[in-house]
Amino acid sequence: MRRPSLFARRERLEVAMTPMIDVVFLLLVFFIWTASFQIPEASLSSRIAAPPAGTGEAVDAPLTPTDDFDQIVLRMVGGEQGVQWRLNDQPIADPAALKQRLAAIASVRRDAPLILHPDSEVVLGDVIRTYDLARLAGFESIQFATPVKQP
Repeated sequence: MRRPSLFARRERLEVAMTPMIDVVFLLLVFFIWTASFQIPEASLSSRIAAPPAGTGEAVDAPLTPTDDFDQIVLRMVGGEQGVQWRLNDQPIADPAALKQRLAAIASVRRDAPLILHPDSEVVLGDVIRTYDLARLAGFESIQFATPVKQP
């Protein structure tokens, strides 16, 4: 008896393309999403430079105006003589001197955040005038600090 050949019955072979297209689409979406979250390391500023090969010392690169500033904190203290300003713990005598100092800082970097920290004794009108001085000096980002409540 002769065994029937497997190739004798030729049926058309169908490959389902829909699941393959779905898998390729999901892979494409996955790779696009993961690639969009990568930040180029060259755009990140760093104060630490790689040491030259063979030495254990770090090379100090000069800082440019685009590097990060320390926080610029303008403290407002209410007193008997009126408002007293302290810019990074340095006293400032009058509003004209304050405006001049703020304009000098803003000329280096306008988008540096300025933190206004008024005491609870300071009148709201004085806080608004100080805010206006900072805006006129050229600051784009002004933040307010509030005192921490003790439990």
